[in-house]
Amino acid sequence: MSSGMIPAQPEKILRALGEVWTSLGEEERQQGKPTVLRACAMTLIVVTDEDDQESVTAMQTLIELMHAHPSRAIVLRSDKAAENGLSARVFAQCWKPFGKAQQICCEQIEVSVHPDRWLDVGPTLLGIVVPDLPVVVWCRQNSVLRRTGKHAKPSGLDSVLALATKVIVDTRGSNLMEALSVLAGWRKEGHLVGDLEWTRLTAWRETLATAFSEDLALLEKGAIQSIRIGYAGESVPASAQYLAAWLKRGLPIEPSFVRESGGEPGLARVTLSAAQPVIDLTRTGPTCLQLQTGDQQQRVSLAGSSYYELMHEELTILGPDAAFDAAFNLLAASTIQEGPSH
Repeated sequence: MSSGMIPAQPEKILRALGEVWTSLGEEERQQGKPTVLRACAMTLIVVTDEDDQESVTAMQTLIELMHAHPSRAIVLRSDKAAENGLSARVFAQCWKPFGKAQQICCEQIEVSVHPDRWLDVGPTLLGIVVPDLPVVVWCRQNSVLRRTGKHAKPSGLDSVLALATKVIVDTRGSNLMEALSVLAGWRKEGHLVGDLEWTRLTAWRETLATAFSEDLALLEKGAIQSIRIGYAGESVPASAQYLAAWLKRGLPIEPSFVRESGGEPGLARVTLSAAQPVIDLTRTGPTCLQLQTGDQQQRVSLAGSSYYELMHEELTILGPDAAFDAAFNLLAASTIQEGPSH
């Protein structure tokens, strides 16, 4: 159920939402019993570009996330054809849990923003976020990760971030030094930050941690003699850099990066060499890892790689993430150069 296009003014948007719920309530009255449950645990704001090639997948992810993380979802889309520079429409996204007659419904607001009107977005959002609940911003505008230096051109996105409890980005494919500089600036401003490139490491980190826990001798000083991290693609991806930082926290060894031939770009392998045995963890497919410890081999599911799984994991951590914070601080300290990047 949705409204038509309306001016993106808080009072008009809230009135349209009220009309949607009134219409759903009318269905309840006609059936003579409660059929709709309104659910909301946060405001989830998705910021995307007009030319976002994966925006359809992202929007489908947003709908799926509502089942586990009910929210008032606000999609901000840059659009040169936006009516009056700033326009909106509202929806009720509803579903029935298996075996239940009652629908669960969440609100979705889509706001089209002309590139010249981003500075007007903040006041609009301020009037439509759900009071007293967390505000999470999933920023898919990768161009913002190139904003560095104190003289960088300001963006209307700043007013969006000012409302955020947590900001989630994806540094995959970005210039890592510039992206880390931007994220470090947000963290200094008090924002909690999540990076989907870090989240993609969950299966890798859990598998390595299990291997070490099963052979505690590997944690003894000097047991691990070298760490090689393989990657596919033109440059070392952020995921490989994060993994190196995570490993360095527990092992006093500087990992080396090795480019692998072929395969999908990204983290491909990590090899930890010791006198006996060797831990080798290799990506063998989009959803599979192979772990070799000495003569032992096993396959490990590389689950959690879809947008839904990645965002689901990030939305379960709305407070500080100690492991990410430690890895980020170590990586940022060794990567960000002095002075602004040009």
